[in-house]
Amino acid sequence: MYKFETHLHTNSCSACAVSTAEEMIDAAKANGYSGVVFTNHFYNGCTCVDKTLPWEDFVDVYANDYYRAKKYGEEKGLKVFFGIEEGYAAGKEMLIYGLSPYTFKKCPDFINYSAKEKSDFVRSNGGLVVCAHPFRKRSYIPDPDTEPPASLFDGVECYNYFNSDEDNQKAFEFAKKNNLLETSGGDIHKSADLGKAGIDFNVPINTYEDFLENIKKGNYTLITK
Repeated sequence: MYKFETHLHTNSCSACAVSTAEEMIDAAKANGYSGVVFTNHFYNGCTCVDKTLPWEDFVDVYANDYYRAKKYGEEKGLKVFFGIEEGYAAGKEMLIYGLSPYTFKKCPDFINYSAKEKSDFVRSNGGLVVCAHPFRKRSYIPDPDTEPPASLFDGVECYNYFNSDEDNQKAFEFAKKNNLLETSGGDIHKSADLGKAGIDFNVPINTYEDFLENIKKGNYTLITK
């Protein structure tokens, strides 16, 4: 059992988050997880990083939370990987896995890319693009029932702990219909909620490359509490 939380926010980067990076790592460790992926809101999202900063400074400040978490995770025996959650349309977001802060730092045009350009950029750099909570119903989402463009994504967050059962079921059906990878994420904003979602790998995950490779191969089960 090698459990990973795949969708997590901390209060240093995400304006909607409550807990610190250290609190999240302690909670993951206490709940028997092997690792977490930090997916704080990026530039086109609910970030609390100052957007008036020069681009490279913005990325540095954003990434500092991850680097601090990675160091703390190493002390606690927990893997910490870098990801982002980025808006691609009104109220719609994508989870991006596999790219480094440096990759984003060298691409200041990323924030102005179209959804397709963002997807192409991630894939061309060896990353995975997962559609976050695709049928979530919230006041800020104008068209929650509209299907996302499947061609943009490698996978779908089929189980999101804070989505309704109906919304999650629609996400599962969308993924199956389009032959996309299925993932699960807690969308955690406070440490008390950690432990209810994620991916349980069938093999040890020692590196980010292991994480990506075994998602692509389907060597996992979904945690859907």
